Amino acid sequence: MKFITTLLAGLAVAGVANAEYTSPDNGTTFTLQSLSTIEGSGVTVVDNGYLLSEDLTISASDKLQIVSGDRLLIADGVMITLDGEALFNPEETAYITRATEDAEPAGFILGGKATLENMDIQGGGIMYTGSEAFTVDNCNFTNINGVRSGYGVIVLSGASVGSKITNSSFKDCVPGAINTPANLGINLLIEGCTIENVSMANELRPFINITSPTEGQLIIRNNTLIGNKLEKPGGIGVSNMLNLPGDNKVLIENNSVKDCSWGLNLIGGMEVRILNNEIIDNCWDPDDNGGIAATLYSLPTYPLDVYAEGNLFQGNKWGPCTIGGTIANFGKTEDPYAEDYNPGNNVFVNNHYTSAAGSLVECDFCNNTANVDYAQGNVWNYAETLEEAARTIFGSNYSSSYGEVIFDPIKTDTGVKVITDKENVKFNGRVEVYTVDGVKVFDGDSASISELPSGTYIITSGRVSQKIVK
Repeated sequence: MKFITTLLAGLAVAGVANAEYTSPDNGTTFTLQSLSTIEGSGVTVVDNGYLLSEDLTISASDKLQIVSGDRLLIADGVMITLDGEALFNPEETAYITRATEDAEPAGFILGGKATLENMDIQGGGIMYTGSEAFTVDNCNFTNINGVRSGYGVIVLSGASVGSKITNSSFKDCVPGAINTPANLGINLLIEGCTIENVSMANELRPFINITSPTEGQLIIRNNTLIGNKLEKPGGIGVSNMLNLPGDNKVLIENNSVKDCSWGLNLIGGMEVRILNNEIIDNCWDPDDNGGIAATLYSLPTYPLDVYAEGNLFQGNKWGPCTIGGTIANFGKTEDPYAEDYNPGNNVFVNNHYTSAAGSLVECDFCNNTANVDYAQGNVWNYAETLEEAARTIFGSNYSSSYGEVIFDPIKTDTGVKVITDKENVKFNGRVEVYTVDGVKVFDGDSASISELPSGTYIITSGRVSQKIVK
């Protein structure tokens, strides 16, 4: 079994040959308007806003404020360095974009306190090197280039605590969306963001790629990730690859991850809760061992402890795969009073692929460790018997080198209804229709079973499914 290694690397800033203006470091709060009155600042007034044609540095005692309606156009290769405070929080939207259609600004390095709200940013990305809480809310990042970094539109490379990236969108960007280095755990909240078609360079650079915090908790919640069916970039990667001691607590909750190379990739000694996520159609790695819904890898000496409840794993090449020393609880219903009780309520649907040799491989869950994995109380391809469920669960029943998967009892009624064609049943809204063998026969805005040949089908819409016997 192959697992995807999360890429977290050192970041180099592209060198530029522009002239540079440095603020006087005397406590001044600058605006684009005030900078435009300073000879040599590189900021000039143009018809559609302010043009920055030279590198700009705001010193540690100074501030740069963006006000409502500002439009800053940045020339090719130009970088803004803010050692002082970045007040990019206008009451109404302000814009930062490229000076020309083919310009590639080098972006921002923010070292002081930084607040970004109500900003629409195109062109260069952002590296935050400061130690204070970094706040991003209600911002749009589009068409961000990879000049400063190919790893993230936002890269947090300082030891900040309590940083937040919320209610923002990332779309059509060369780098991934949010990144941290491998040796720096971040106490961070990522919530309510939409990330679509990023990591356009088609490299092994996940949409979200974060190192777990040695103190506090990393929370990734209520986000929507939509890939462009590329072969390499995955969805959410969280790691403690250096096995740094500490809390290393991670919550991944209520996210939708779809059409990426893979879904989740968790590596190293951490305590992770995976709750109520939809991990769908992350199957675009052409390797037979890729396209995994959730890779869960750790060393036996630094185990990854995973609790997963209420998730939907559908249409990936592989379901969740535990590797190395990982300890997995995808449902443990034996004792409702136990500390590790977990009702399960995960749904596994049509995680399969056709191998290069032409054979169908169906795997909704794979225990590739020597440990016992628990996965009780779950729906397995709408199986109604243990024998049917076991068909797509890989554990000691498939290889003596695998640990056991304890999946009895199963659920047969969570979100699933069985009906017959006594009437013409029609479903409105976005639906997908599968045969019981996992072949998708319809994907669209509505479906009527009167149009289907006789047989048994699974019709899904979001987290709700129906088993149709026609």
